[in-house]
Amino acid sequence: MSFSEIAHNWNPPDGLGYSSLRPVRLARGGIAIAVIATVIATGGMILGAFLATQSRRQATERDLLRDQGVVTDAIVLRVWRDGGKDNAHRVRYRFEVQGREFMASHTAPVAIWRTLEAGSNLPVRYVPSNPAINHPAAWNPSVVPWFLALLVPVMFLGLAWLMTFLIRRQWRLLSEGRPAPGLVTGYRKSDKQVSVLYEFQMLNGVTRKGRGAAANRRALPPIGSVVCVLYDPENPRRNGLYPFPFVRLVRD
Repeated sequence: MSFSEIAHNWNPPDGLGYSSLRPVRLARGGIAIAVIATVIATGGMILGAFLATQSRRQATERDLLRDQGVVTDAIVLRVWRDGGKDNAHRVRYRFEVQGREFMASHTAPVAIWRTLEAGSNLPVRYVPSNPAINHPAAWNPSVVPWFLALLVPVMFLGLAWLMTFLIRRQWRLLSEGRPAPGLVTGYRKSDKQVSVLYEFQMLNGVTRKGRGAAANRRALPPIGSVVCVLYDPENPRRNGLYPFPFVRLVRD
């Protein structure tokens, strides 16, 4: 079937016509994406603030141990691997200062960790004014890099922006895009979605190619079927398969 035959019998779906500035609202999928984007952006800011606080606190404790630290012998209570994602090597110990007992646990370098066992001595450096600030003397305490407090929020905000961009792109196409008949030519599969490949004919008769996500992933249009495509007349590379999963027309 040629595009001339398709265009002769084809009419845009109800509500589209050829007018612009159509009233648009978020669909359920769009509301879900907007909520997720908000949560991601907020979570990124909170996590960034937490990392900044952690970095400052750890750097302060490191400096106190370096400048004021006193070394004493602690007793190793436990040596283990935490079994988490990194399967970190850890040691737990106990020491006394002026009759008060303090306990702490830290990750340890593998070479040193292998030499430790329960009941053995472990030199520990502590701050006399606050012995709760302590660390094994054989290796330096770790400090969260300060730049992570900036990098993590940027990454989260970038992801939230991308999700918002997808909604805004569909919103603009549905509000101002020009409808055109399209012909499904195939599919492109990825790990999480299937894109519908199509060709469509613009109002001036020029044929272009495009791809988009189907609103219903369980009912993909068959190859060779006629679909509706919305495209930007000023930039036809911006096009999408109607209906959209994130936005819909406002019905009277």
